[in-house]
Amino acid sequence: MPYIVAVSGASGSGKSTFSDALKTYLETKGGRVCVIAADRYFKKDLPKMISPADGEEYSDWNHPDSVDMPAFLAAVHEAKESGDYDFIVIEGVTIFCHESVRELADVKIYVDATIEMRIYRRIARNVVTKGQTIEFIGGYYLKCARYREMEYSLPSARYADWHVDNEWGFDIEAEGAKILAKLNT
Repeated sequence: MPYIVAVSGASGSGKSTFSDALKTYLETKGGRVCVIAADRYFKKDLPKMISPADGEEYSDWNHPDSVDMPAFLAAVHEAKESGDYDFIVIEGVTIFCHESVRELADVKIYVDATIEMRIYRRIARNVVTKGQTIEFIGGYYLKCARYREMEYSLPSARYADWHVDNEWGFDIEAEGAKILAKLNT
C-alpha cells in the first residue's frame, strides 16, 4: 500500500517545488512516486467572493471549494489502488482544510515562507506561466488571495506534522530522511 505525503502552504510558499524535489529524492531511494497537484482540479465555475478591500466580486481561486475534491480524491485513490506507486505526494493550498485529505495522509508537511517572498514568487510565476501583469497579480493578491490565505491556508497549518522553512530553499535530503523515518521505511 503506498504512503501518502500531503504538502500544503500558502500560495508561493514552494509546495510544488518541494513536492517535485521530494519525488526526485524518493526515486533516488528506489521509490516509485507520483505527484498529484490540487491545482489540476480547479472547478470550471469557481466560487465567488466579495473582496473586503473594494467590495467587488471576484472568482475565488483560494477557497477550499475551488477544487473539485471528489475528482482530486478519485485521482488519489486511483493512484493508490493502481499498485504502481510506493509514495503518492499530494499538494495544494487548501488541502488541509479537508478532513478527508488529512485522514488519507500518512505525513502532512506545511511549507512556510514570508509574505514578501511568497508574493515575489507568485509574481515571478504568474508573469511567466499565465502571462499576467504585475498589476493584475498584485491587485488580485491584495484584494482577494491574502484574505482567503488568512482565512483558510494559514490556519490549516495546525494540521501539519511539521513545517518546512522555504524562505531561501530547503534541505530535501534532511526533509526526505525525516519523512522516511516517520514512515519507518
